[in-house]
Amino acid sequence: MKTWQKATFITVLVLFIAASVTISFVSMARAPFEYEYQTEIAEIPGNEGWVLFGFNGNTSTKEVFIDYVRDENGNNPDESKPVSAVGDFTMNTDEYVEVIHIGKDVKHIYETSFFYCKELKAIEVDAQNEYYTSVDGVLYTKDMKTLLVYPIKKDAVETAEETEEEVRREVSFTIPEDVERVGSCAFYKNEVLTEIKLPSTLNEIGDMAFFKCQNIALVTLPEGLEKIGSDAFSYCHGMEHVMYIPASVKEIGSFAFYNCKNLKEFYMGAQSKDGIVFGDSWLPKNIEKVVVNVAPEEEYGKTRAQAEQRINELIAEGGEK
Repeated sequence: MKTWQKATFITVLVLFIAASVTISFVSMARAPFEYEYQTEIAEIPGNEGWVLFGFNGNTSTKEVFIDYVRDENGNNPDESKPVSAVGDFTMNTDEYVEVIHIGKDVKHIYETSFFYCKELKAIEVDAQNEYYTSVDGVLYTKDMKTLLVYPIKKDAVETAEETEEEVRREVSFTIPEDVERVGSCAFYKNEVLTEIKLPSTLNEIGDMAFFKCQNIALVTLPEGLEKIGSDAFSYCHGMEHVMYIPASVKEIGSFAFYNCKNLKEFYMGAQSKDGIVFGDSWLPKNIEKVVVNVAPEEEYGKTRAQAEQRINELIAEGGEK
């Protein structure tokens, strides 16, 4: 390597290290709670108010109150400054918060505002809030049409690591009737639930809604469902045998069933591909130990009864082996 090349390489390396250190210090120096006044919340002109846009939790932050602008530690609420919104990815992958309290004036929460809060047990909403509500700690829009967040630790059982195997149990959740949409990332990486019952009113499953819910068994998709988002069921290894896609489904996002390695067959209620928008690699092709497994071919013109019969056959065949 020539001298000038070495000098250039060293300069670039030093700048990279300096930038990394600066970013780390900036991140460490961030206040736990950060607010700003916005005039176009959710890019809607005239939709203005105070927004909680930054959050940097720590071991002492178990409860968060999103009601009024507070000091940088989340204390001393200023009732002259009600919080109107929570920013996108504001509480991204927080490791400490267990309960979030939403105030009466909050009117906009992004579907990823509380993305993957690893210790979250409940979200509570002020009864006077006109836009959101909570039922048993689960966050919904006020009209109960959209389920936004199912806390990842809602059903968790505290146990010593050495006894973890002993407390594994069946945990089921039934999404209420009248819910029409499961929001993006709503159940993201929930490894406690073993069964999800979807309502007959459901018409959309958002992007990454059930991403890496590895213990959820076969999900029954309701008639009337129209859209399955990208990565909606990626890495759901607990789902087995046959997935039935109702004829009402008109859109399936990219990687919707990626790495659902135990789903062997897809029965389609539609007579053909016509009228359905497919994303890239929506079928469960997966990679294990550098071996690429070929995705199954979907079979059209099938009924739910046929799918159920095929599931029983596969279960019987497995028992015989």
